[in-house]
Amino acid sequence: MAFGYIENEDKSLIVEDPIYGKIIVPYPFSEIVLTKEMQRLSDISQNGFSQLEFKGLEQNDRLSHSIGAFYVMSLFLKRLEEILKNYDIELSKDDKDIALCSMLLHDIGHGPFSHSLELVTNYSHEKRTTDILLGDTEVNHVITKIFGKQKVKKIAGFIAEINDKDELGKDSFTKLLNNLVSYQLDADRIDYLLRDSHYVGISSAIDLKRIISNMNVVVNNNQEYELLIDRKGLAGIENVLLQRYQMYRDVYLSPISVLGDFIFEKIIERYRNSTILHSIPVSNSFKVLSSNPKVSNLDDFLKMKDVDFKKSFDILAKTNLDLIMAYLCDFSNISDYILIDNDISIDKIKSRLKEIFRNIELDNTMSIVSIGTKTKLYKKEQKLNIQNGNRIMDLTECTNLIRPQEVLEDRYIFFNPELLRIELGLSVEEFKNYDSEVRKMIEELNKKPEEFELKYILGDNFEESNILDQDTLLNQIISVFMANGFKIISTTEKQNNDEYYDTKNLDLYRNGGSLRIRKIDQKGKEKIKATCKMPLEKGEVYSSRIEIEENLPDDNFETFRQKMIASNAAVNFEEILKFPILNSRTKRTDVVLDKNGIQVCLSFDNSQYINHALNETSVTDRMIEIEAIGELNNRIILNEIHEFITSSFKGLLSINKQSKYERGINRTLQLNNYILAQKSFVSEINIDNNHSNPNIEVLVKKLQKEKRP
Repeated sequence: MAFGYIENEDKSLIVEDPIYGKIIVPYPFSEIVLTKEMQRLSDISQNGFSQLEFKGLEQNDRLSHSIGAFYVMSLFLKRLEEILKNYDIELSKDDKDIALCSMLLHDIGHGPFSHSLELVTNYSHEKRTTDILLGDTEVNHVITKIFGKQKVKKIAGFIAEINDKDELGKDSFTKLLNNLVSYQLDADRIDYLLRDSHYVGISSAIDLKRIISNMNVVVNNNQEYELLIDRKGLAGIENVLLQRYQMYRDVYLSPISVLGDFIFEKIIERYRNSTILHSIPVSNSFKVLSSNPKVSNLDDFLKMKDVDFKKSFDILAKTNLDLIMAYLCDFSNISDYILIDNDISIDKIKSRLKEIFRNIELDNTMSIVSIGTKTKLYKKEQKLNIQNGNRIMDLTECTNLIRPQEVLEDRYIFFNPELLRIELGLSVEEFKNYDSEVRKMIEELNKKPEEFELKYILGDNFEESNILDQDTLLNQIISVFMANGFKIISTTEKQNNDEYYDTKNLDLYRNGGSLRIRKIDQKGKEKIKATCKMPLEKGEVYSSRIEIEENLPDDNFETFRQKMIASNAAVNFEEILKFPILNSRTKRTDVVLDKNGIQVCLSFDNSQYINHALNETSVTDRMIEIEAIGELNNRIILNEIHEFITSSFKGLLSINKQSKYERGINRTLQLNNYILAQKSFVSEINIDNNHSNPNIEVLVKKLQKEKRP
C-alpha cells in the first residue's frame, strides 16, 4: 500500500503524508507503530470494495489513516491545552498519551477490505480491537511496557466503549477526551474524510485550521468538561457534515461498492458450501474465513491481508470446477450487473424471467440482487454543542443541513443476464435465442413509470369557487374523500414561486414541455429547484418524457442549462431566453389520505399567473391535483376517485393533458385578448421591453392566430 516512513536516531518516525505533508511520530508512539499488529494495517485497504469504482482508493491503507488521525488528534490536544491554560488548568501527560494512543490504535481491529469483512464475520472491528489490545500480542506488550497494564484497558475502553466505568476512569476530562476519539467531530472522521476524498479525486472543503481555531470547552452540570464549537466555526462544521453525506452517498454506499460487498459474501459462502472447490490451492486465510466466518482464533485473524484474498480470487476466477464461482471471483464482471432504476420487487423480475424461460427455478439465483443501505447521519445521543454568544445550542438548532435521527437510506436492485446464462447452463449461442426478450424486459423494468394523476380546474360553472375561500373549498373536498372511506394522514402547506422560461420560438410551449425555476417556501425555509420536462411525443405530458431536475444554490440556472443541452430533447436549449415569460405564484396545501393501506396525495393550489410578455397580464386559478402514492397497481384507485369527485363537484374541468406553464400562457392570453378587444386594437400588442424582446411579440401573435385553447 501507500505507507512509508523514515526512522530517526531519536526513534521517532518521519512519515511523508499526502494530506498533511511531513508527520513526525515521536517515541514511544513510534514503537507502537512498528509492532506487527500495526504494520499489518499497511496491507489492509481503507475503503474495501469502493476501490472497484474509484481506483485511487487502492493506495489508501488503514495504517496511513491511523497515522493521519493521530496527527489530527495532536492538533486537537494542542488547541485544548491553549484553552485550558486560560483557566490555569493543565492537561496531564497521562491524559494526552491515552488520547493519542487511542487514536493511533482505533483501527487496529480491521481485517481485509475493512468494513466489508465485518459483513461476513458479523464481528465489529471495535470488538476485534479490544481482543488485540488485551490479548497476548506484541502491541499489548509494548503498550504495557510503556504505559502500564491499567492504561491498556483504559485505551481499549476509549476505542470500544467497553462497559467498565472503572477502567474508563472518573476524572473530569474523561468525557472530553473520549469525544475527541469518537464523536460527531472527532479526529478519525476528519482524517478519513480528507484522506478518502483525496484518493477519490474530490476536492475537500474541510478547513481543519478553522475548525480547530473555533474549538472551545465548557463545564456541564456534572462538572465534566465538554467540547463545543464557536458559532464562527459553524461553516467549517457544515462542510464536514456535507462532505460526509456526499461521501456516503457517492462512494461508501455507491451501487458498485455495496454490490462488491454482496459478491464478497457470496464467494465466501459458496466456497464454504462446495467441497469440490476445496482442492483448489487458495490462501490459508481464505480457507479460514470460509470455514469459520467469526475467525475465533486471533492469530488466524492477524495473518489476514487484502493480498491473500485478491490472489485467491484470481485463482478461483480461472477454475473450471465451478463456473459460477469463477464468474463471481472475476470482479471485472461487476459491470455486467444492470441497475434497475425503478422500485421493482425481486418477485416481479423472477415472474418475468419465468415467462421468458418457461418456469425456470430461480430460488437460489444470484443474478437478481436487492441490497438495502442505511446510515444515520447524526446521532442525537452524540450531540455537538455550538456556542452562540452566551447561549449553548445543539448543532441541529444552528444549521438546516442535518436533523437528529436523519438517515441516508437507499435500496438497489440489480439484474445480471450473463450470470443468469451461466446459472442456467446455456451457451452464449443458446442464450441469444432469449436475448431480445431479456433486453425488452430490462427496458420495461427501467422505464420511468407513468405519472398517472387527476388534475382539475375549478371552472366558471363551479359557483362556489367565486364565493368560498380556499380553506372552505379544501374542507369540502376533503369531506367528500372522508365520506368515501378515506382518512387524513398528514397535511402540509407551502408556497411556490415559479418562473417559466422558453426559447425564442416557444418550442417548449408548443410541444407541451416546460422549464421552470421554482422557489419553495415551506415553514419559513426556502430552497430553489430547477425542473425541465419535455415530452418525446407532442401532447404526452405525463409519459415518455425527458425530465431533468436539480436543486440550485441560487436562481442562476446556467449550469442547469448545460444539462439540458446535453439531453436528447428535440429542443435547442442554447436558445433559452435570459428572462422568464411567465410567473406562477402558488399557495399549495398537500393532504395525504389513506384508504385500506392505499394512499393518495390531494394538492389544492391557489395560483396567480403573471405573463411578462403581455404587459404583466395577471389571472388567478384554483387547481386540484390527486396523485396515487406507491406502486402502479395502487393507481387504479384514481378511477374510483374520479367518479365520486366529479359527481360531487359538477363544475370541475379535467386538464390532465395540460401543464401549468401551458395553462398559465393560455389563461393570460385569453384575458389579454379580451382586454385588447375591448380597446378595439386586437392586432396591436404593446410589449414591455423590460421583460421581453421583439421575438416574443411575433410569437404571441402566432399564438393568437393558432387560437390555442
